[in-house]
Parts: sequence; structure tokens; C-alpha cells
Amino acid sequence: MTTAPAVGRRRLSRGTTQRLLPVVLDLALAGVICVVGFATLSGPLQVLEARGVALVLGWIDPTWSSGVLPGHILLFRGDDEIIDAVVTASCSSILSVLGLVALTAVILRGRKLHALGGLAVAIVAVVVLNHGRLLLSALAGLYWGEGALVLFHDWVGTVWNLVATLGGFLVMVWITLPAAERAEQDVEGRHTARRPDSWARPGLGYRTVAAEETELRRRRTTVTGLLHRHVLPRRLSAWLAARREAARVDYRLGHLPAYRRVERVRELAADGLGAHSASLVAVATYETDPVVLDALADAVAARQWEPVTDHRVSALRLWARGWLLARPAADTPSPVPDGAAAVDGAPVAVARIPVPPTAPVAGTTAPPPERRPHAAGSPGPASFARPSTSPHPPETPR
Repeated sequence: MTTAPAVGRRRLSRGTTQRLLPVVLDLALAGVICVVGFATLSGPLQVLEARGVALVLGWIDPTWSSGVLPGHILLFRGDDEIIDAVVTASCSSILSVLGLVALTAVILRGRKLHALGGLAVAIVAVVVLNHGRLLLSALAGLYWGEGALVLFHDWVGTVWNLVATLGGFLVMVWITLPAAERAEQDVEGRHTARRPDSWARPGLGYRTVAAEETELRRRRTTVTGLLHRHVLPRRLSAWLAARREAARVDYRLGHLPAYRRVERVRELAADGLGAHSASLVAVATYETDPVVLDALADAVAARQWEPVTDHRVSALRLWARGWLLARPAADTPSPVPDGAAAVDGAPVAVARIPVPPTAPVAGTTAPPPERRPHAAGSPGPASFARPSTSPHPPETPR
């Protein structure tokens, strides 16, 4: 007699466990939001929706309804019939609202303020549409009786609620996600981000050519633009615009020739280090031409009087200090005078970081390394400059 071989339980690898843990935590978070939210908000929202329907019916005709009972709508028909319409949990929009909140917390939380704005608009849309469903159900009961109220609520209202929830979700996603021209991939999966090859890194941002930007600016009317023009105060609008500009990276810089990059870097720094700090940090990080880096370091050093407004300004100052310390002695003549970064339109490369000496031959004494004199006469500290690296390969199209 033979026995079947024992089948061992398959053990999950550590990588699989680490990938499953965030999924389990997200599911638990969604469940907590739904359970706790339903237990705490279901009753108050039902009372609020019943009071709203009774209020609107009272505006149309004060003799039609009464909202004296919390969560109930008393409908008075012409034949002395009174219909007691109760707003239950299935009538309320609480389930749709909690579903949208859970989706935002689990899936769209990376968009931060954009996700909160989309969620607020979606909740308002769902509540208003559900209010219209309850109002039409009450009107059907007033005109055709209790059977018509139940029929409209159970059949037409169910489809209405499904469409309203789906519409609220689509509105939330439309507001939360970036615009189509700023997406990294189109609907067919093709790579659409136009960035300089030397700055081609995942997640750095996107670039639209100048002609497309002008056309889009001319024909597009956005909700954000309407709010800034007609709703928000001027000071608040200016502060929000400055905050957004400081965090925006202008990737058109990488497509300019070196002498134009020098001019553009000086123009950006002249507005203040905090005004375009993200673009200046991107230049310091991904620029490979020493002339452009020298112009950036000089511009940062010339504005030491500015306050440190964010972490990017601190990073710029630390980088500029390290880059300037890596220069040769002050008496070394500069190959390019200040302001002349190009000859006949061609950029001039200037080597600022000297090549380290070769290893000494056996039996000889290596000369002591030269040190750049410090302002106080003591030897200068080691360089903090970013080591020069070979340019990255071009971005492969996806």
C-alpha cells in the first residue's frame, strides 16, 4: 500500500510579504473608515437630508410637507392622507460618501491637496444628487400616492444613486489627477514627457514646448483659473502662485544652449533664491557644464543677505559653498570674463575642478598637495562639490 506524498505549505518569500503588507494595511484602513464613519455619521446625515428635503418642499408650497420629526418627512396630500417618509441608511448618501473617502485615503492620498479638493467636490456633488433623488420621490408621493413614492425610490432612485456615485467618483479623479498635457503616458502607454536627456529621471516633471503652452493657455479655462481671478483675494492668490512657482521645475532650461542657460539662471536668481528654488536646485543637480554651474554658484553667493525660506534654499547655499571652495586659487586668471559665456554663439567649457595628481613612482617623494588659502589664513576645508560624472545615456522611449 502506498501513501500519497505530503504536500508542504508554500511559504511566502520576504519580498512577497513586504508587498502584501501595505495592501493589507490599506484594506484595513478602508474598512475602518467605512465602519467608523457609518457608525458616527449615518444618523446625523439622515436627519440633515430629511430636513433639507422638507425645507425645499416648504419653499415650493408650505402646505405640502413638514420636517418636525428628525429623519422623517411628513407629506400632506389633498385627500387628507399623510405619508410618513423615513430617510433610512439606504436612502441616505452616507455609503457613497464613505466609499469616496476610503478610495481617496487608500489610492489617491499621494496627490495630497489635490486629492482633498477632488474629494470635497465629489462629496458635494453626491449629496446634492441624492437630495434631488429624495425630492423627486417625495413629489411622486404627493402627486400619485405612497405606492408611486416607493416605486420611484426603489427602482428609479437605485439607478439614480448608482449613476450619482459613479459621477462623483469620476469628478473626484478628474480634479485630483494632473492635466492630460502633463501626464507622463497617454492612454496607449506611450511615453509623452519631453525632458532634456541629461535631466531624464523618473518623477522629475514634464515639459511642454512653448508653442503648445501658448495654445493651451489661450484656449483652456480651468476651475483653478476662475477661482484665482474671481473668488480668491489678490494677496492669497499671489501667495499660492508664488508657492507653486517655487516648487515648479522649468525643464525648458535643459534644452537651451549653454550661454542661454547662464543668462536664464541669472534671471531666475535675480528674482530671489526662494522664487524659483526648485528650478535652481535642478540646475545644480543635473547640469554638467562648468560655466553654467559657475554662474549659478556666483548668483547664489551674491544673495547671501536673503533669508532661508525653505529647504531648497539651504541646499542651494550649501552646494554653492562647496562648488566655490573647489575652484583654484583666486590669482588664477579666468579663461572667460564675466558675462562672456560664449564666443560666436558656442559655449566655452571651463574646467574648475583640477584633476588629482597621479600616484608617485616608487622611490620618489610626492610633493605636498596645494591648499587654497582660507580667509583667516588657515588651510581650507575639504571640498563639498558634487563629483563630476559621465553624462547619463539618452532616455529610451517607452
